[in-house]
Amino acid sequence: MAVSKVRTYYKAVRRVSATVSNTDKELSEILDIIVRNVARPMTAAASLLLLDSDRKKLIHVSSWGLPKSYILKGVLDPELSLKEVITGEPVIVSDATRDVRVQYPEFTEKAGIRSMLAVPIIIDEQPAGSIRVYTKQPVEFTNQDISFVITMANLTAIAINDSMLHEMTLQVQEGTYKPKTDTSPLRYARTVSFSHPSEQEFARILDFYNIEWVYEPHSFPLSWEKDRITEMFTPDFYLPGLDLYIELTTMRQSLVTVKNRKLRRLQELYPEVKIALLYKKDYDRLLAKFGYGPLAESRGRGVAKVLYSSAEIQNRVNELAKQLSDDYSGRHPVMIGVLRGVFCFMADLIRQITIPVSVDFMTISRYGVKADSITNIIKDIDIDVLGKPVILVEDIVDTGLTLNFVIRHLESKGVSDLSICALFDKHTRRIVDVPLQYVGFEIPDEFIIGYGLDYEEEYRNLPFVGILSHKEKRSKKNR
Repeated sequence: MAVSKVRTYYKAVRRVSATVSNTDKELSEILDIIVRNVARPMTAAASLLLLDSDRKKLIHVSSWGLPKSYILKGVLDPELSLKEVITGEPVIVSDATRDVRVQYPEFTEKAGIRSMLAVPIIIDEQPAGSIRVYTKQPVEFTNQDISFVITMANLTAIAINDSMLHEMTLQVQEGTYKPKTDTSPLRYARTVSFSHPSEQEFARILDFYNIEWVYEPHSFPLSWEKDRITEMFTPDFYLPGLDLYIELTTMRQSLVTVKNRKLRRLQELYPEVKIALLYKKDYDRLLAKFGYGPLAESRGRGVAKVLYSSAEIQNRVNELAKQLSDDYSGRHPVMIGVLRGVFCFMADLIRQITIPVSVDFMTISRYGVKADSITNIIKDIDIDVLGKPVILVEDIVDTGLTLNFVIRHLESKGVSDLSICALFDKHTRRIVDVPLQYVGFEIPDEFIIGYGLDYEEEYRNLPFVGILSHKEKRSKKNR
């Protein structure tokens, strides 16, 4: 290797070392600088990928010199890709056009990539991601090349670790620190420029429920003219832990014909891909659940329609109680309810169950309350559920975001098995696919009140369940 190139590597390492020690810079900016200082001295393109919290996906975080089409090729599977994060060792691909370890060979070929070098990033003795180098000419990477990228990977690990520790220290000093179940570097490292405020608000909701997300990571080709792609579809979000894509639209449902067509085409071409489309009404109702958005600004004016009478509810509760008593005969399950809306349903349910049961409750924080940026357990269960069967009782399941969080929390306590008993299932609004073993009623996509369910803390005491009628609040000018 020429002495001049060794000096170039040395200067790049010095620049990055000085950057990493600069605590005034955001982590995303530091990572961009690292990637740039890998690519330029090697006269190549480079990228930084990080593992999601489940260590099942490699997500693109930063790049230099790569075409956007290659970046948006999709998330990588460590088992199907170069495997540097699995082995913890550098991987060299001399000819990317023929190597079976390249997960997306067609995108690699179109990007003109011939050789690749992949070096794992190790944090706390565990692979956390990778730095990859791409050349357009066949290259025999030298030991000095590999050592240089390894050094940059080590500096990346230091930068990520320092950023995580710095944030934790600030939270401790401010008295806001609460242990997180997800300490994935991906959450700390991503940098996003949202194209619409609704996307930013939706990302905050996902963060609140501790659901890992990536913004616009993949473009799906939809149509071609010969070998040229003429139409693509890029969903707004990908949720790695759920293997689910989310597309938001803030336009009225009647105006999204083109988007619906693209979505149908995507599902025809890629039937294995899970994707959910949230229309404006879905998004508004999601915000209203937390007291935000236009629907939250409207005022309830009573019941527009009775959906289920008191007698119908009691008959169905009795049927659920009998089914649970039969299924859990001889097992003594623990029944857990999440306050507050569940109290009517749970009180009636346990009084009809004919087997011994233990009962406990938990309370979780609400989105937008005070300064909480993630869901927190305000009141946890007191019963030790290790090795015990648990029945989680819910009043209503719609998006599944809250239920998904509670399920993960209870499963972390080592329950022997967990079943969900929900009185109402609003499946049309589901975002997270959560299993429901016992369901009282499947209901339409309406805002319901009564039998413990409220609107701004009213109507819980109604003995029946009805659809809330709304009227817009008048502005102060018109009063």
